[in-house]
Amino acid sequence: MKLTPQEILSQTFSVKIKGFHPDEVKSFLQQIAETLESEIQEKEEMKTKIEKLRENLGKLEKKEELLRDTLIAAQKFSSEIKANSHKEAELITRDAEMKSEEIIKHAAIRQMAIREEIKNLQFKRKEIESDIIHLLNSLKELIETYHKQDEEFDKIEYMGK
Repeated sequence: MKLTPQEILSQTFSVKIKGFHPDEVKSFLQQIAETLESEIQEKEEMKTKIEKLRENLGKLEKKEELLRDTLIAAQKFSSEIKANSHKEAELITRDAEMKSEEIIKHAAIRQMAIREEIKNLQFKRKEIESDIIHLLNSLKELIETYHKQDEEFDKIEYMGK
């Protein structure tokens, strides 16, 4: 059975011969009641503190859970960013490789066309050179013919004098 400080203070005892001194008993009971009251108050304060600590612990546990969830989300987001970056880098690399292959292909085609054009120009130059040589030979022959005619004319003129 639990006793309250008030019950201890209001407790009465029957008086017997050669019993305890009533004032000492009352004084002792007063001390016990005060001690019990102090212990009860301390117990209540402890309960209040424990409840506040539990509330704080609950809040801290919620914050910890939120932080853990946030950290997990941040790690997941970071992983996704890395994966997307790698994919994007691969796409950029593939695109650059395809473009470089296309540029090389066009350059090779252009090179072949230029070489063909050079061959055509060389052939035309040879034709023109040949035509010029032929023309020069023809002119030389014509000049030689003129010289021969001039010589024959000179001979005819010389004979006629």
